[in-house]
Amino acid sequence: MEKWKIYSSLLIIPVVGGTASQLLRLVLAFTLRDLGLTVFEITILSSTFMLARGLSAPFIGKLADKGWRRFLIMFLGFLGLALDSFLYLIVPYPWLIGLRALDGIYGAMAWTTMQAVVHLASPVKFRGRIMSSYFMMGGIGGSVGYIFYNYLLGNVYHAIITVVAFYLLSIIFLVPLRKVKNKEIKKKIKLKNENMDVSLYTLNFFYGMFLSLGSEVLWFYLAEGMGFGKYTTTFILFIFTLVAIFGTFLMGHISDKKSYLYAIKLLSILSLLSSILIIIDYRAIVLAGTLIFYITGRGFMPVARSFAASKTRSLGTSLGLVNMSSNIGSVIAPLIGGFLYDYLHSYHILFFNMSAIIFLIIGVVIFINTFIMLSKKNKIP
Repeated sequence: MEKWKIYSSLLIIPVVGGTASQLLRLVLAFTLRDLGLTVFEITILSSTFMLARGLSAPFIGKLADKGWRRFLIMFLGFLGLALDSFLYLIVPYPWLIGLRALDGIYGAMAWTTMQAVVHLASPVKFRGRIMSSYFMMGGIGGSVGYIFYNYLLGNVYHAIITVVAFYLLSIIFLVPLRKVKNKEIKKKIKLKNENMDVSLYTLNFFYGMFLSLGSEVLWFYLAEGMGFGKYTTTFILFIFTLVAIFGTFLMGHISDKKSYLYAIKLLSILSLLSSILIIIDYRAIVLAGTLIFYITGRGFMPVARSFAASKTRSLGTSLGLVNMSSNIGSVIAPLIGGFLYDYLHSYHILFFNMSAIIFLIIGVVIFINTFIMLSKKNKIP
């Protein structure tokens, strides 16, 4: 019974907390856009959040490895996110940058620590699939966030109150996770080739860049560049992120049945394909590319984290470094993507929409980095 309570919490919290996180980000993005801010100025907020989260993640992970209670770290993280959310109703734009930085630290405390708890609570044979299920639930939360935004469209006050309520609800569901203890690692494994470590972290960096484009840059590209509008865009992305959830679980299943590297190779091919389709200036093709984009980005996260957690000595520190590399990527890409979107908004070459060229650049880099990584002759199960 205790195990089922733990598993239930691990699957419910990503839905509840993910809904709050997505709703807050949507409200900030579209509200500030309506106030006349550029896409670049808006992406500064998400980049600041990811920078703070990325830099603090290894430190927080190390504290957990040294003996700090993971339950307490997660509790303080969600509480901080809830209290900060009230301030968005009264803080002007320049001060929002500092507020998002603080949220990034709280986010690292809550979500990076929870990834370690997922790993600790999972049977060895099913870790890939359970980690994928955890990210699937986060995907559902993100999808629900789109629907809440549509329902609360224009009512910023009610949206923020909803965000606060969902973060506080996450704290309630944390209670069963007090039972999860650190496990002794009987057989410590390190990657034989240090270059493989480097390739894994750089790949996480580039996927962090790639997936981060799926927020503000892609939202405005679909809503404005492709002419779908706010309501239709958020509804389409609600459907797509739900469908992508099954792709996330499939990648976890493939990593368990085949290997982590097999799944990573498949994901690199899908990344390249989606990036090509997104920049083609036809609505149906762009939507097909967007769907593959979400499957790819969300599918990589659980595979990479299970891979890192299973192959290194220090669980919290390792996951912290993986999160740091992807989060730093998430800092850079929105800024570049936002700048290119603002600058190249009206440029087309043949049937390519140049405002989305950043997707193609990163898709190509991911493909190349993956095959450099696979060229290392390490036999890793």
